[in-house]
Amino acid sequence: MKNIIFNTTLHDLLNYIIRIMAELKQIERLLRIIQIVSSGSKITTTALLKRFEGDVSIRTLQRDLHHIAQAGIPLKSSKSLANENEWYLDSNFRSFIPQTLGLNEYLAAHMLKENLKVFRNTEFSHEIETLLQKIEQIVPDDVFIEVDDSQADEMYENYTAGLFDYSSYSTIINTIITAIIQKKKSFVNYFNVYSNEIKSFYVEPRRLIYFKGGLYVIVYIRRFEKFRLLAIQRIKTFKQMDESYPDEPHFNPELFWKNKFGLFGSEPKDIILKFNSSIRMHIEGRHWHSSQSVTIEEDGSLLLNLTVGISPELIAWIFSWHENIEVIGPNELRTLIKEKLNNLQNIYPTT
Repeated sequence: MKNIIFNTTLHDLLNYIIRIMAELKQIERLLRIIQIVSSGSKITTTALLKRFEGDVSIRTLQRDLHHIAQAGIPLKSSKSLANENEWYLDSNFRSFIPQTLGLNEYLAAHMLKENLKVFRNTEFSHEIETLLQKIEQIVPDDVFIEVDDSQADEMYENYTAGLFDYSSYSTIINTIITAIIQKKKSFVNYFNVYSNEIKSFYVEPRRLIYFKGGLYVIVYIRRFEKFRLLAIQRIKTFKQMDESYPDEPHFNPELFWKNKFGLFGSEPKDIILKFNSSIRMHIEGRHWHSSQSVTIEEDGSLLLNLTVGISPELIAWIFSWHENIEVIGPNELRTLIKEKLNNLQNIYPTT
């Protein structure tokens, strides 16, 4: 009698375990289906079957899809050209579906963190760390098995000489970011290096720019009807006002950078630079400016054509290539280069 009771209990327990396992498999399957359709693309039952590599039947997947829809999740379907149901999620609901990250995406997050090291020692660096922590919450365990935080941090290094220390500019940076997001007029006290004095004026901040170790903000000065660049380290105070600024004029990045070789520009000129063959590999294949065109000469030298303003940045870049570059035109630029060379000879006279 005891054996009969024991066998009956064991049989029920095994059935219960099998039922629970089946339910767990269904839950895993339902979650995976939700994740697949949350990508934004439509998927047929046949295509879904391939995702599960034939481990389940089409009939089972059809039941799963109906279970998801009955659970209040806005899963919709429409007929394809082949008269087959295509399933998809409502676009407003997709943002609520947690996505997992792969190894490369996880490593890309650490590379992004390294590229934002200009914000180190500022309050904004805390937000960067918090963002990375949130990203790590949706990284699967197998990614952590492949690489840990220390390995990810050691994978990539952004070496930038002359990186400015913005640790004392946290409040100004945060205020600028808030003003850009909220489109608020602002009042700035700014040190002008040319006049050697602090000037005060109203601005409409539009965009933060990182360039060669420094942070800049592009502002629109409505009084002058012009967009201007302000160096963060020269801003003495930056106060956000209550008044919002209008969307017009719209900031056009392509137009703003069109005639600039670096941050500052002037009247555009047709620049022709000749690099000898020994330095050609350092020029070819790189993006220097949107107007550039490259020609390879028979002797292996390289001609770089640019349409940009003649600025101190352009001249400094030309001098950085030493004797490996020749300015072919315009004559105005050749004359400026000669003047700079004469000034250098006055500083370093030959004996």
